[in-house]
Amino acid sequence: MVPGLDPSTPPAPAALVRLRPRPVDLPPVVHRADVGPLAWAGMLADGALVPLRGDVARTAGTAETPAVRAAAVARLVPPRGVVGRTAAVWVHTGGPPPRRVDVLVASGARRPDPHPDRRVAEAVLGPEDVVALGPVRVTTPLRTALDVARWETSASAQEALARLASAGVDLVAALRALHRFEGHRGVRSGRAALVAACAVRRG
Repeated sequence: MVPGLDPSTPPAPAALVRLRPRPVDLPPVVHRADVGPLAWAGMLADGALVPLRGDVARTAGTAETPAVRAAAVARLVPPRGVVGRTAAVWVHTGGPPPRRVDVLVASGARRPDPHPDRRVAEAVLGPEDVVALGPVRVTTPLRTALDVARWETSASAQEALARLASAGVDLVAALRALHRFEGHRGVRSGRAALVAACAVRRG
């Protein structure tokens, strides 16, 4: 016998059973556009969805992992693109999501169409610089540290480097790896940012 059910209660008529709402099988990551504004608001209010960034959320039973955060920005990343810079910091570490997603493409490659939620830049990336999180490619934590050190403002770089260091990135190793960019833009500011971040970590 099913707990809580009176065996003497007759079953509901088939017509009523058909009218009952069917349970919704949601994917781990849900976009507002996929469910509509009313359902989106209702599921957020009920706790069925947990916001990730903008109009993207994860289902309440889904852990927030780097792969889930990567899935949240997947629609902004073309097949030839790689999530990088501050967006990659968020994918790897969590915390406050970026206002726009940094997408890196190969130098000379066709850039994706403009999008208010996307910022595109050119970069030379080797296989050792990229990790696949599901269908989305993201710069590795080490390469991400090098990029934010070189290209972000001082305050933004320090915040990003602190988050990466807390997630296990060796900032001293990043400082040593910076030599590969000698002769390119941003090396001086990148070195200064990494030296400052290392000093903060040492206390």
